[in-house]
Amino acid sequence: MSKSWRRNLRIDRKRLSAWLGAVAFAFCGALALGQDIAAEADVTQAALADATQAYNDGDFLSAFSLWRPLAEAGNAEAMTNLGILARYGLGVVQDFAAALRWYQQAADQGYARGQFQLGLMHEYGLGVLQSDTDAARWYQASAVQGYVRGQFALGVLFAQGRGVPRNVEEAARWYRLAAEQGDANAQNILGRLYAAGEDVPLDAAQALHWYAQAAQQGHAEAVENKRAACAAATVGAVGAVGAGLPAICAQ
Repeated sequence: MSKSWRRNLRIDRKRLSAWLGAVAFAFCGALALGQDIAAEADVTQAALADATQAYNDGDFLSAFSLWRPLAEAGNAEAMTNLGILARYGLGVVQDFAAALRWYQQAADQGYARGQFQLGLMHEYGLGVLQSDTDAARWYQASAVQGYVRGQFALGVLFAQGRGVPRNVEEAARWYRLAAEQGDANAQNILGRLYAAGEDVPLDAAQALHWYAQAAQQGHAEAVENKRAACAAATVGAVGAVGAGLPAICAQ
């Protein structure tokens, strides 16, 4: 083995050792960064939980003080919650402009709940010029993400032709999505659509099904609608009283 070859081998080993050291340092740095991010996320979630508890306890000032730094750091959930405090004047002076600003920032991040709340502000003209078109746009943005309140609100706009062309079939589609997530208002309205056969197939069984789902949640109108539907089924039953009556009516 020549001296030159041995010298080159030593140099290559040094380079390899340096490269391995750099890789190890980068790996450890990435691991530490990941741990830091996870720890930060845990702290954020803990602060959000504490703020929510304070809100539920009626301590709106404490909720505000906990949500504020999170919102300023870019947390969309905290932004939306600050918007709610500002809109209703909970722990702070009622300020529609501030509410709109917080909702807008959350909505711009694609946060479905913030988009829905922003839609409400546009629908009712709170801190902004009233616009059903803008309300529909933000409701749709939240609805396509599966946010149940956005789905229901969008269904209402399609049913009434506000901000979007009137389309009861499309309204029924959004009502169904909300109903399948357990929204009692959507379940009751969907039942009414099936009972009337309005732009959806006339289907008494489907109507009764959705009335019953809403009635189980204590929806007063749905309770009456279910009772009426069951009475109609009783009248139409064949044979003895109650024969052929849907089992759901006995619940």
